[in-house]
Amino acid sequence: MLLAVPNRWAGVTEQALAEIDSQSGRWKWQLEVDDDPSSGLTQGKVNLALVPSDDGVSAGERTLALGVPFTSEWEGVTLAEAQELIAEESPFVAVLDWADMSSKLKSLSVDGMHPGDPEYALKQTWSVIAAPGYEAAAEEIGPLIGKKLGVDPTTHLVAVGDIMLDRSIGERIENGNPIFPFELVFDFLSTADITVGNLECALGEQGSPVDKGYTFQAPAGAARSFAIAGFDLLSLANNHAMDYGPTSLLEAISLLETNHVQTVGAGENEVAASTPVLITTDNTSIAFLAYVDVPVEVRGFDARSWTATQNQPGVSWADPAQIQADVAAVRPLADIVIVLLHSGYEYVVQPSLPQVNAAHTAIDAGADLVLGHHAHVLQGIEFYNEAVIVYGLGNFVFDNGDVPQTALLNVWMDQHGIREIEVVPMMLTEEGRPRLATAEEASEIFSIIYSETRDVASP
Repeated sequence: MLLAVPNRWAGVTEQALAEIDSQSGRWKWQLEVDDDPSSGLTQGKVNLALVPSDDGVSAGERTLALGVPFTSEWEGVTLAEAQELIAEESPFVAVLDWADMSSKLKSLSVDGMHPGDPEYALKQTWSVIAAPGYEAAAEEIGPLIGKKLGVDPTTHLVAVGDIMLDRSIGERIENGNPIFPFELVFDFLSTADITVGNLECALGEQGSPVDKGYTFQAPAGAARSFAIAGFDLLSLANNHAMDYGPTSLLEAISLLETNHVQTVGAGENEVAASTPVLITTDNTSIAFLAYVDVPVEVRGFDARSWTATQNQPGVSWADPAQIQADVAAVRPLADIVIVLLHSGYEYVVQPSLPQVNAAHTAIDAGADLVLGHHAHVLQGIEFYNEAVIVYGLGNFVFDNGDVPQTALLNVWMDQHGIREIEVVPMMLTEEGRPRLATAEEASEIFSIIYSETRDVASP
């Protein structure tokens, strides 16, 4: 029995045929790999063909994406419009299996749904078509292929920027409302496989404020706030992690870990501060590293003085040589490497030179994604060497913030790398907590990010 399949599905078909052989099937199967399987069937060269069609015996469905350039102002279509674009073979849209998405593209939403959403409706059906007399063989192999072909494992990560839970927001937490900071966006955070952010303050009850311009310390109960909201990992590699000294830093780590929230980028010594966090989902292993490199404050405080040493707690400084060594060391241990980078100039949209250099160093060493914060404003995105750098995600929770525009970043990845990123525009309320942006607000936020986004070709 000769079955023709496109190269893409040769692997899953071989698995299905092996399953038939183990069950002592009725036929002796042979596989023919052909870019156009239906032509072999038409010419009588094969008995069966696996093709994208609603005819024949169903062999599963695949999610279809409508890809447009990431900076396109086009955001979505209806299902009817999507089907029309496919039928017309529009030159303005790339119609592709979602697993083939490039991170430089974005998927148009279909009826408000993204390809990663369970309710997304745009699918492509694959079927086994049989030559006359071989229908029974199609009935046997079709469902077995479908069990493999329809599987598309992805990991959904949500990333946000600076989270400061002191002052008025801390008071709300202490007064018995731990979910208050994230209440309006709970569903966005809690439904992801992994949720990460930057803790822009100390946390706990110990220590005393150090001599610097701004010092923040969230109440101990804020650790539970993160846990309730679904955070899995927080970066402490920033210029506020030790606002209340090294004792407070270690207390924050302990409180967060007690609430099953991991931390990265700081620790009891330099080894702990530079140790990656490894998180494994059902299908993908992800390694996280975090670093800080910010300018000396106007009042003279230099966050570099907080760099962890052999005997002193502290943060991991974004020294390019250290980044290169750390990323190279963890690269063989994970499918995906993500670097969290706290860097840049406050309230400056353009990334600083040290910020760019650190991000490029991470990618050149093998990282797949760099997630940035610190500037307190949204910054652009760079597509560099087949990887992605998100320079600045703005403030995610911050009372008395000067800039209300912010964003949540959805990232879909698999064992092969970053499949797609999606910016979800958000705004800070007067209380300093995030909410979903209106259509008008979202348009402005997209304009900020898209105008600063760059596509840098591989050297």
